[in-house]
Amino acid sequence: MAKSSPWAPFRIRAYLILWLAQLGANIGGWMQTVGAQWFLVEVGASAVFITLVQTATTAPSLLFGLPAGVMADSYDRRHVLLAANLIAAGASTVLAVVSFLHVLTPVGLLACTFLLGCGMALNAPTWQAVIPSLVPRKQIPAATALGSVTINAARALGPAFAGFLVALAGTSAVFAVNAAAYVLSVVAVLTWKRPAKRVGRREPFRSALFSGMRYTKAAPHVNRIMLRTALFIVPASAIWALLPVEAHGRLHMGSGGYGVLLACLGVGALSGVFVLPWLRRRISSNKIVVVASIAYGAGTVGAALLPSWGVGVSLVVAGIAWMCNFTTFNSLLQLTLAPWVRARGMAIYLLIVMAGQALGSPLWGTIATLWTAQISFLVAGGLLLVFVPISVRFWPIRPRTGELDRSHDLITHNLSMANSVDPRTGPIEIQVSYRVHPDKAPAFVTAMDAVRLSRMRTGANFWELTHRLEDPGLFFERYSVPSWGEYLLQETQRMTGHDRANLRAALRLTSDEPRVRRELPADAPIAGVPRMPDDEDHPMGDLRPRDPDMPPAENSGTQNSGRQNSERQEPGTQEPPAGDQTA
Repeated sequence: MAKSSPWAPFRIRAYLILWLAQLGANIGGWMQTVGAQWFLVEVGASAVFITLVQTATTAPSLLFGLPAGVMADSYDRRHVLLAANLIAAGASTVLAVVSFLHVLTPVGLLACTFLLGCGMALNAPTWQAVIPSLVPRKQIPAATALGSVTINAARALGPAFAGFLVALAGTSAVFAVNAAAYVLSVVAVLTWKRPAKRVGRREPFRSALFSGMRYTKAAPHVNRIMLRTALFIVPASAIWALLPVEAHGRLHMGSGGYGVLLACLGVGALSGVFVLPWLRRRISSNKIVVVASIAYGAGTVGAALLPSWGVGVSLVVAGIAWMCNFTTFNSLLQLTLAPWVRARGMAIYLLIVMAGQALGSPLWGTIATLWTAQISFLVAGGLLLVFVPISVRFWPIRPRTGELDRSHDLITHNLSMANSVDPRTGPIEIQVSYRVHPDKAPAFVTAMDAVRLSRMRTGANFWELTHRLEDPGLFFERYSVPSWGEYLLQETQRMTGHDRANLRAALRLTSDEPRVRRELPADAPIAGVPRMPDDEDHPMGDLRPRDPDMPPAENSGTQNSGRQNSERQEPGTQEPPAGDQTA
């Protein structure tokens, strides 16, 4: 990856303004949490009721995170970001007003907190998906790291500011500061001037939801990042879950001491901004995961065994490791996801992070209840020191992750029947026939496995490759798409440069022009489609990618000119080897 200053994204005005808005909102969010919990303490609410503040804050992300990703992919992301901040600003303003009027109740507090969480749930995947559109590709890792800074700086500063403000002016002032932060976020989004970007057909909500999940399942580079995230977050969640228990119990600290320990984590995470670029220049992403996991494991063990000052140092180390791992996962995912599904992919990623914490926290809490928090820390630290690094050998981040061509091309196909079928009609069955010389058949079958993944990523829910018994050189690719509308999206908007390369690698092994046949349900009404002679398939035509750089020897032969009818390869684009076409 090209060397880039960790501060380079700040030179881009739009990114800087939105980054400052995210920082302010995140600080306000942490202040809001502390203020809400303290308000409930003051009114004598039970401990169980107090814990519902965290539930009300995070539940919207679990419930609406993936639908939020669908919205961010289906609508203009500027508008979605604006709506998210308006919801949060409205909820926080109402909370501040009723608090100043002394009519705030515990139930009203939780209701406002839940609405605030809904705004945050809509904001998170949208902001993550917006980052690549704000900065050049080579600056995406730095921009992602700085995006993580807004979270971790807020974690370090928010509780401290809230504690000071509560002592000085009460909880109402805390709620007011949070409201002001979100109002400023709304203003920041309004200053982001860019053309509305929505091209082509909009997917129905249900279709968009399932297409996002199909994409993640059929993208090996993407789901491997998801797996690595899950393997790290479950044991890593022990510190976040049990740090207050350890501070109050073994370390005999009060709330002030606990705040200092949280600040140590935040300071470490901020330091990771400087450490990560240094690591990237020297070691691979897989080695960063190994080093960061070991460092976080050492910090977890240190939190279990060392005195208070040593725990503080251990948490700084853990904070650095946390930043290094999650920024690596996040930036690689940003670079690997196709533009049309980026917000949905990021939403699934954030769900995995939250689900890992939601599952890990009660696990470590149960171990701490049965034995001690120390034992729980030691078990989690042992997994991070041993199992997670070893697992990288078996499930590494795949080669070329973050380097694949995910450029989006709006491809125009000559589909005369495009407007003759109701977009809701489905399923659609597609059959493509290929003529392959017997000597090239094994290589063709291998290349078509990459095409299978491309079809599945872009909309297919079934795929198979067969060849005729009486004519072994005649292959048939069959796949189905849920609806005609989704088929049109697949053919015109979802193909990336890498998908195009996968198809090109297979087509180079054919000796004749492929033919395509599209079949609809028997009761589907159609109109205005020219009738073909019986049993004659349509030429594949524009579905074949243009390849002007193909050697003349391979361009020669019967009907091979059809290979140059569709799209032009970008200058300087290098074809990936056939053995690495499975992203």
